Amino acid sequence: MAEAAGGTEVRSIIATGNVVFRSTRPVADLERDMEAACVASFGKPTEIVVRTAESWRALVAANPFPTEALDNPARLLAWAMRSPLPDAGLERLRARACGPERVERTADGDFYCWFGENPIAGSRLASAFALKSLGAVGTNRNWNTVGKISAAIMDMARS
Repeated sequence: MAEAAGGTEVRSIIATGNVVFRSTRPVADLERDMEAACVASFGKPTEIVVRTAESWRALVAANPFPTEALDNPARLLAWAMRSPLPDAGLERLRARACGPERVERTADGDFYCWFGENPIAGSRLASAFALKSLGAVGTNRNWNTVGKISAAIMDMARS
């Protein structure tokens, strides 16, 4: 789908559903075309979030939980947003956080959820991740996967 939308040198990132590729097309056009391809191929709409290498690096650099990311990267989720999470959505997420769980949003509108020692699957916070109901479109990856995507972007830049 990335190639059909105009991407070149497409590389998948393990079994995460992520790809990195080169393209000169606008991000919004890539998202639209790949979403249409998902409907055509699978009969189901899927929201696609495309980030430039620069905007991905900004997401990584803006991590408000750097120590936590080193200590337990599987307990940190980074949300790459197509459009910023509205203030009301952010407050609804924060209201569901329990114990060590924290939610922070960056100036660019991405946000991060730190779960501490709480299992993500059983968290009340995680059950609130229906972003459409919060007024936003985005996708999350744990910090381990963020690192794998970053490495693939760096590898592509070197080639």
